[in-house]
Amino acid sequence: MTLSPTMEPTEPTTTVRCPTCRLTQERSDTCRRCKSDLRLLNEAAESARRTRRRCLKALRAGHRREALRLAGHYHWLHPTADSRRLMALTALLSGDWANALALAHDLPELD
Repeated sequence: MTLSPTMEPTEPTTTVRCPTCRLTQERSDTCRRCKSDLRLLNEAAESARRTRRRCLKALRAGHRREALRLAGHYHWLHPTADSRRLMALTALLSGDWANALALAHDLPELD
């Protein structure tokens, strides 16, 4: 199985929103407005990126069950449309048609 280049992990985002004061700013360890510590937020984002890459690697290697587990973990870390798409894809490739359809049905339309 070959995945298209569009399935490559996305580049890390360069901005972050402070969970305390909601300021959107360049990624840093401290919020420039309220001085909140953002290191855990940055670590969680990096963990989500690593998990997504591991999921795609498992798919490429044909380890569908492991990919499905990693996709679920990615969604838990980063619950977005991207993580739901990855869960739908891994469910589809694992033969879990009903779950793949349910996950895909709730996704927003792509432009």
